Amino acid sequence: MKDKVVIGAITGLLADAVKLTLNYLASRFGFTSVVFWQIAASRILETKQINQPMAYLVGGVTDLTVTAIIGIVFIYFLHFTGRDYIWLKGAGFGLTIWVFLLGTVLIQSRAKLNLTASDMIVT
Repeated sequence: MKDKVVIGAITGLLADAVKLTLNYLASRFGFTSVVFWQIAASRILETKQINQPMAYLVGGVTDLTVTAIIGIVFIYFLHFTGRDYIWLKGAGFGLTIWVFLLGTVLIQSRAKLNLTASDMIVT
């Protein structure tokens, strides 16, 4: 497959599947009080709506869309910088996204969801 947009979107969605699996397991074992889709939904919905089924739908659509876009950006990043040290570039790219994008979202969602340090680290 040569289409960078499709490859990037699939890459982003596969990475999101790993993230969501780990987030769900952390939630089940009590390491976090929220799942990521609730955090994503908190940017759009009111606090009282976060635990309703609609929040999971809104958060899921938001999360999947954003991760597909991040995957596309990552594939173009690799295209322009080359595939040498791909694991190091992937880790650096992921941490950069976490700090800038999720850091902003988590801080803004913190008041709505009463996020703890553990919630933010797991996410």
